[in-house]
Amino acid sequence: MKFAKQIENAAHDLPESWRPHLIHYKMLKKVIPLVVGELEARGLMEQSIPFEYQLDGNPDDPQPCVEVTPDDAARLNIPNTTCNEQDNIIKIPLVKDSEFFLLLLQGMAQAAMLYASEQKRFADTVSRLESQLAAVASPHKQKEMYVWRQILKLYMDAAVFETGTQVDYSTQAFERSKKQLAWFNEELARTQLTRKFGCKKSREVLRHFVQLNNELVNFKWFHALNHTAMIKILKKHDKRSGLKAKTEFPAFAKTNAMLVENVVLALYSGITSQLVSVVPQVDNHSCPICYAVAWRPIRLECNHVFCVRCLIKAHRKKLYDCPLCRHTGAVVNADATNLDKGLQNFLLLYFPKEIKEKRRDNEREQALMDMEALTGRAWTTAYGNHQYQKDMCFIM
Repeated sequence: MKFAKQIENAAHDLPESWRPHLIHYKMLKKVIPLVVGELEARGLMEQSIPFEYQLDGNPDDPQPCVEVTPDDAARLNIPNTTCNEQDNIIKIPLVKDSEFFLLLLQGMAQAAMLYASEQKRFADTVSRLESQLAAVASPHKQKEMYVWRQILKLYMDAAVFETGTQVDYSTQAFERSKKQLAWFNEELARTQLTRKFGCKKSREVLRHFVQLNNELVNFKWFHALNHTAMIKILKKHDKRSGLKAKTEFPAFAKTNAMLVENVVLALYSGITSQLVSVVPQVDNHSCPICYAVAWRPIRLECNHVFCVRCLIKAHRKKLYDCPLCRHTGAVVNADATNLDKGLQNFLLLYFPKEIKEKRRDNEREQALMDMEALTGRAWTTAYGNHQYQKDMCFIM
């Protein structure tokens, strides 16, 4: 399918208010023959006449031109020219090319206006959802919080949008985002997590969250269409005219929001920083050694955090440096003052189940170590609860 038809069909799937902000690809295609006609009329399509193509002016008033020497200019049909006597160069303005770029830049300006308004709308929606999510997934509503943690973990695993500093606006990237969002919805249905919600408000917040992502995927598609239209029309312009607009144009229009703002990336960053972070994930607060929640978190002088149990074992093995950065003496220098009480209170608030399990594991591990000291035998957690209980009775 030709791109002109593709963009026309795709427009029907976009919100009606977005459609006027698409670049007018068909209209631009119709101007290209006029550009070629002007070049032919002036003899600039002949390969025997060398010239330099320049995109002068500004985005509000583009003034493309070609520069030739006076000797070459004498062979051309050029009624309107300006001569730079210092450089001995004659500039030939390209009227139809100016019309082409004015139309393209107007389309891009329209797109930039939509970006600004939609970015504000999306940002307002994210802020509103943040407040609603904080209310329904509060640590004081433990059941809801744990369900939301599973849902948001699924969402992060789906990786609907790219992370980093650049967004891929290709059609393939849009299809991938669409596919990953569909996977997220399928997993929600398969796991039936929504049935575990204890309040109707949580279901409503989730519905708005999914709707926000659907709109953001559509917005990515809108930008992909505009970005592709710009690239394709410049390529077609250069192929037909022999000019080098594709090379000159990005620097010329560098202030346009369509080129400089990664709107989708900014909005997705808002989702992850404002929404997903409302319910912290245990992976972000786990000990780098045992990978369980860093209960009784010890912050070493190098600022790395570990659970106290792992550091005690490291100390017993005479591993005195930080396990992560090898900061000299970080482990052996740690004492009670290194306990991060603020983080400990945070973990108690958001990870009560994980801490209960970690405490149980710590107690069991300590008991096994005590058994080893009493019996002189090597004990492991694989020894088995049943045998452990029998031997404890025997010792007693």
